[in-house]
Amino acid sequence: MKYVKTGYKVVYFFKSELFSIFSHAEVKYILNQKVYPKKGCGPLCVFDTLENAKKSYLPFFCGFKVFKCNYKESKKKKIWNNRYKSSLKDLPSGTRLANWVELIEEVVEL
Repeated sequence: MKYVKTGYKVVYFFKSELFSIFSHAEVKYILNQKVYPKKGCGPLCVFDTLENAKKSYLPFFCGFKVFKCNYKESKKKKIWNNRYKSSLKDLPSGTRLANWVELIEEVVEL
C-alpha cells in the first residue's frame, strides 16, 4: 500500500492499556490494530522520526513509550475535538497528522 507511511507514536501506559499522550484526545491504542480518531475529532498525531518523538517529549515526561507505527497521512492541517483545537504549525517539530495509526513495535520507553 503506497499511502501507508512509517512514523513514531508517543503513548502512555495506564492499567495495561496504551493511550494518546494528549488527555483531551482520549484515544486508546492496540498493538497491530488500526486506530481511528473518535467521532467528531480531527486527525491523530505521529512523528516523522524517532529523534523528533524523543526530543519533543523526553524533557517533560517520564514513563511514556514510543512505538514505531504505520499511518495514513491526513490532508487536514489541524487537530481538534469538542474541547481543543490546534494548527499543525503549533504542534512539536516533526508532527504528522494521520487518518489512522497502527502501532507496530515498542522502540523506547521515555
